[in-house]
Amino acid sequence: MRISRIDELEQYILEHKTASIDSLCEVFEISKNTLRRDLEVLVSRGTVEKVYGGVIALESVSPIPELITFHERANQNAHKKQQIAALAASYVRERDIIFIDSGTTTMNIVDYLTHLNTVTVITNSVQVINKAMNYANINLIVLPGSLKRDTASLVGSSCVEYLEDFNIVRAFMACTGISTQAGICNASTEEYNVKKAAIKKSQKHYLLADSSKFGRASLMTFGDVSQFDSILTDQMPDDAFCSYCEEQGCAIRIATEAVVRL
Repeated sequence: MRISRIDELEQYILEHKTASIDSLCEVFEISKNTLRRDLEVLVSRGTVEKVYGGVIALESVSPIPELITFHERANQNAHKKQQIAALAASYVRERDIIFIDSGTTTMNIVDYLTHLNTVTVITNSVQVINKAMNYANINLIVLPGSLKRDTASLVGSSCVEYLEDFNIVRAFMACTGISTQAGICNASTEEYNVKKAAIKKSQKHYLLADSSKFGRASLMTFGDVSQFDSILTDQMPDDAFCSYCEEQGCAIRIATEAVVRL
């Protein structure tokens, strides 16, 4: 698919910092005309810049520094994150098979699944694993992988391969940034392929993003707004982004105090 190729092209350029037109055509086995069209998409995302004979990665999309710990990030806007997680959990139905991504908002979904007799949760999040231990109604499936401490997640090719065996009803995804130009972004190269695999294997997709994530770009684009059924957030983004989501068939749902029930 073209979207997949563009994402791989983006990843390659960001990792190598610079690349020539000829080398990109050779690596991706595409014509110069096709490459030029793909590069226009990346230029519009703001992740690369065209230069004579090639492209360079833009410094402005370097990873967001992890200056604080996972625990400290979890405590930032904690109440908003609880509201968004509660809204996300309201979409889950009896006996659903769901994927919960690693993140300081998504991890709270587990606490709001008590309205179900049985639900299967697939995850690479250490925090989701720890929380799920307290709920007998949750059938927990843990992806095998290596521990990434700064995001409290399990990552690696084994996670991606393991996901191939499952038919997931709903995927609840986290991000570090979202914009009309860059799409849905993540700052971790290790989590990138896990996120893409979870989206691929799921029927419905929900993005959990508090209002601080809008208009922000980070290292890698793992998804487009058009791939998501809903964006769950704490306040309505600007009119331009709302119009863009409507054009892409993605609803925006606002979490409120009313949905928080523990």
